Amino acid sequence: MHSPSFPQLFKTQTSKEISIPTTKLKIFLIQTAMGLYSASGGYKANLCFLAALSSQGHACRSVVLCWKKDVLDAKVEYSEEKCSFGDKNNHITIYRFIWNNVEIVGLEVEEYLKIFPKSTLFHPLKDVEERITRWLEDKEFLPEYDAYQHFITDEIMLFGATHFVFNDSISLKIASNLSGTIARIFICHACEHLPFGPYSGAPGFDSPTSLIEHKRLKKIEGVWAVSRAIKNYIEIYGEGVLATYLPLHPATFGEPPFKRYHNFDAPYVLIPNPASIKGYAIFKELTEKMPDIQFAAVKNWGVSEYQLKEMENTENIIVLETFRDMEELWPKTKVLIAPSLWYEAFGIVVVEAMLRGIPAICSDAGGLPEAKCGVSFGTIHVNITCGERESDESIIEKTGVYKIPPQNIEPWIQSLRYLINNRDAYEKIGQECREKAFAFIESINIEIYEKWLVELRQSKLSNLKSET
Repeated sequence: MHSPSFPQLFKTQTSKEISIPTTKLKIFLIQTAMGLYSASGGYKANLCFLAALSSQGHACRSVVLCWKKDVLDAKVEYSEEKCSFGDKNNHITIYRFIWNNVEIVGLEVEEYLKIFPKSTLFHPLKDVEERITRWLEDKEFLPEYDAYQHFITDEIMLFGATHFVFNDSISLKIASNLSGTIARIFICHACEHLPFGPYSGAPGFDSPTSLIEHKRLKKIEGVWAVSRAIKNYIEIYGEGVLATYLPLHPATFGEPPFKRYHNFDAPYVLIPNPASIKGYAIFKELTEKMPDIQFAAVKNWGVSEYQLKEMENTENIIVLETFRDMEELWPKTKVLIAPSLWYEAFGIVVVEAMLRGIPAICSDAGGLPEAKCGVSFGTIHVNITCGERESDESIIEKTGVYKIPPQNIEPWIQSLRYLINNRDAYEKIGQECREKAFAFIESINIEIYEKWLVELRQSKLSNLKSET
């Protein structure tokens, strides 16, 4: 995966039914991924969304967890200050700067994690999670979290935000205690961020299974589902939570024109994040049963140390660092594979590859079929994890907390062989991928985001008038 770039807006046709809002919006957004250049798809989508709104004259501010090196690499002027959280020794360095016309409030990652430790899929911190849950449910006073709540609330109010956008439970509690006319929006990039359903409470996603959280989610002004699959999941398990489906902003997928690659002779079959939930078991078996094929795996947030060592010791796998610019890797990519085994929200990298004429073979998990943009070839049925958790700590350390069901590898081998051994079929499918990916992003009317934001604010104002 790659870190976010900030493309120009697509000049898509304007629908006659939608008028461009003239109200200047002020969007305040909390990011939970780590690093200014995080490879998280949700992180990238959020930043591109803010950059797009900013280019249309709206003011945007985002809280980001980052390292000072990130700030220096951004080559921007910045200010630096210290802020204490609940204790005079609990200091976090705050960086303030403008990046791609978005105001960034950067919290130094290492200092943040010392005060607010986070679980991962491989290292759940049960005591920490239980403690946070008690605070979220107003059952325990935690000075550091109260201080964080005050810090964020002050930032929101001083900014004069019209909208507060977030995807985690701590921000949801903050949002629930905000007064005034601010429209509150929960943007869902993963089912694990929701406090209900079989994937709730997964370590590392900042969202416990909680009735109070569920009630809070019902009361906020907007829940943004980034795919039809996520909207469907919320409808099934949300019990009264109303979600609006809006596709990811087309700016998320890069800046046109997209180079057309003819990569039949390129060296790599690429998997962008070979995590257990992203299909590591399928990927590893493919490498074993296709020893003549060179595979490439990009290290990412979901890969355990055990899996990393296993890949490094496999002759036909090359392990790559994350890329800030995927154009460095696309020329070497013959086929992209995305064999996800969890309820995937979407699949940004699938659309990015197809826009460049690179065929993608994907599972049918969650929103991945939507990311295929109507291309029928290369969507393979898998047995997705149902959310059942492992209890053996040695297994969790190697493959994570989810139990991964057995898979049928044969359709993956057949599809991959078909592309690799047939130049004409490869070119034909690559062209179909490119055309349908273009059709998908060009079908998105960029005015829908502003329109929805304005409608949420107007609804909030109307409700406040009714109450008084």
